[in-house]
Amino acid sequence: MTIQWRLSLWYMGITLAILVVFSMATYLGMRHLLYSALDNERDLIAQAIESSYDPYQNIFRDMHIDPVRLSRNLKEYYIVVYDSFERPIFHSPLAEQIEMPIPLTRQVVEERHTFTITDGGVGQTRVKYQSTTFRTFSRKIVYQNKTVGWVNMAFPTTEIESSMHNLLKSLMLGIFFAVGLIGSGSYFLTRKVLHPVAVITNKAREISSRNLSERLAVYNEHDELGGLTVVLNDLLQRLENSFLAQRRFMADAAHELKTPLTVLRAHWEDEINNDALRQDLREKLVQDTETISRLAHLINNMLLLAQTEEIRFEQKRLQLDDIVKEVISDARVLADMKSQQLDLQMTTTSAVTGDRDRLYQLAFNLVENAIKYTPEKGTIKVLLERQQNQVILSIEDDGPGIAEEHLPWVFERFYRVNKDRSRKTGGSGLGLAICKLIVEAHGGTIEVASQPNAGTRFHVRLPIATEAA
Repeated sequence: MTIQWRLSLWYMGITLAILVVFSMATYLGMRHLLYSALDNERDLIAQAIESSYDPYQNIFRDMHIDPVRLSRNLKEYYIVVYDSFERPIFHSPLAEQIEMPIPLTRQVVEERHTFTITDGGVGQTRVKYQSTTFRTFSRKIVYQNKTVGWVNMAFPTTEIESSMHNLLKSLMLGIFFAVGLIGSGSYFLTRKVLHPVAVITNKAREISSRNLSERLAVYNEHDELGGLTVVLNDLLQRLENSFLAQRRFMADAAHELKTPLTVLRAHWEDEINNDALRQDLREKLVQDTETISRLAHLINNMLLLAQTEEIRFEQKRLQLDDIVKEVISDARVLADMKSQQLDLQMTTTSAVTGDRDRLYQLAFNLVENAIKYTPEKGTIKVLLERQQNQVILSIEDDGPGIAEEHLPWVFERFYRVNKDRSRKTGGSGLGLAICKLIVEAHGGTIEVASQPNAGTRFHVRLPIATEAA
């Protein structure tokens, strides 16, 4: 999962948690306020009934003087008032219509409780009467520490519960839309914030040893991404300096070695033609001349690799099958020396765009490499075929193969799978590196597949030339 999605999900998760906590606090707080207001109203009614007690006549004045008006004012509530003998002396209109078996409290006045009755039994917080919920209350009426009566009250909470239900729905709907909006906004913001990272990544991916002089654009060097870009540019500068120093060293060393080797080879070739030279010395000079030739070939390869940026390959329309045929014709002499069979199969005549000499060098290096590591009387298969818009050149041998741990490194410079064997065959570890350089310069790819004692196969894929080329 990308950082952008992780940040967006984090924002949404944190926002959802905050909104849920806020909504629950709002819901519970509003619920507490509404029920507190209902309880305050209950206490006021109870206090009014208690204050209307006349100890001289042992009656509740309001209920004897104007019970009709009192009933009209309390018609929405369930209220039953009892005298000291537990006889009901007043019923509100609602109490005359329904009956709630609310038990009379035996506690002192200060210990007030809220009871709930469900089907005649004591519950915990509410009572269900038909389809209406009531909040019940039973209280002693005390005058000078003497019980003078009781009052039972029940207050419908339907409106409160309906309001709380609507509030809960509104909060949930608000959370849903808020999380959606914040999720979209956080995705947009994180995408905008991380866009420079994507630009830096894409640009850094494009930079290679061929274009190390390019640099990443710095949008704001004072923020974190700008600081990172500056550091990456400094790293690219150090890499470029290192590559340039390496190339200069290889080029200078090759140039310095090339001239004396050329002179030395010319001098020894003259000595070989000297009739007065003993045969044993002539044989040694021939061996030395061959060694110098290999050194000269190595130096030329080093120059080629050192000048990768300066090399400009020709771009001409060529028939790759003609080049491959020429390579097979020239390499057959080497194969015959080891009694090897060089098998060429071509299923297409494909045109490519590139440098003829370099493509010849590519194919010859691969075929020569296969001949070197194939035992005597072995077989080297060369296949040229076409797949869609690519031409594929495959070279397969039945040599000792390459272990899997060496495969990722065979195209590295001076890397040799078996140093002793490479020394015997004259390998320098640059041939495959040059092949990779030539293939990539022509817009293609090169791959290797091998197993120990099962041979090696190289696949070269080159784009087919367009008709305009």
